[in-house]
Amino acid sequence: MLLNAPLPAQDVADVTRRGRRGPGVPIIPSRVRQARIEHGLSLADLAGTEVSRAFIHQLEQGLARPSLQILELIAQRTGRSVSYFTSGEVQPAAGPDLSSDLVATSKRLERLASTLELTESNREAFRMVVNNLRHGARLIAAVTQERKARKAERPPGTQHELTS
Repeated sequence: MLLNAPLPAQDVADVTRRGRRGPGVPIIPSRVRQARIEHGLSLADLAGTEVSRAFIHQLEQGLARPSLQILELIAQRTGRSVSYFTSGEVQPAAGPDLSSDLVATSKRLERLASTLELTESNREAFRMVVNNLRHGARLIAAVTQERKARKAERPPGTQHELTS
């Protein structure tokens, strides 16, 4: 589980028109909400078990700042980079992100299943599908990260990866 770690002095809050926001990483609050909505996530989906929905809402309103670990989690769940939330630069929308799509689909299936009157065997089938989607999402995310790491390790102008 992610915990708030001590932060360097330069990350301590400044005073804003809304008051002191506390320690954490300075972010552009509207970007959190924009990324969450574009990714089809509810406050609870984005919060997960690591933080509360209220904390995500406070981030979106500019009333709080996340730790670096929580910001990395938000970036991962929304398919954005940490710099998207911390800088003024706007990233173009990324191409299809299968991992994120699988997670979003699994969440929609969970919500659908909760509204239906299912037999125990059908409920178990829904759980299996949701778990398989999430497992696939984790696998795809891990492979994608590994490819990015390998690409970053190669000096420019050397071997090209044959597969995408």
